Amino acid sequence: MEISSAILLIVSASISFALGRTILHFRNKKKQAKKDQALALQAKALKDAPPGPESKNKSKRKRLSRLARR
Repeated sequence: MEISSAILLIVSASISFALGRTILHFRNKKKQAKKDQALALQAKALKDAPPGPESKNKSKRKRLSRLARR
């Protein structure tokens, strides 16, 4: 194998590796952004959800009302 062909092989392999890592980086970044957006929407939905029906247990109602006042 000649030196020029070995250098060409090394250069093409390094370009291929760098390109693959760059594509993978941006794909993971996009996936993480979508995941964060979904979590934010889910948290907002839980926060904005109407409260459930009031408990028939008097002690539980008192405890929940004390927590709500905080």
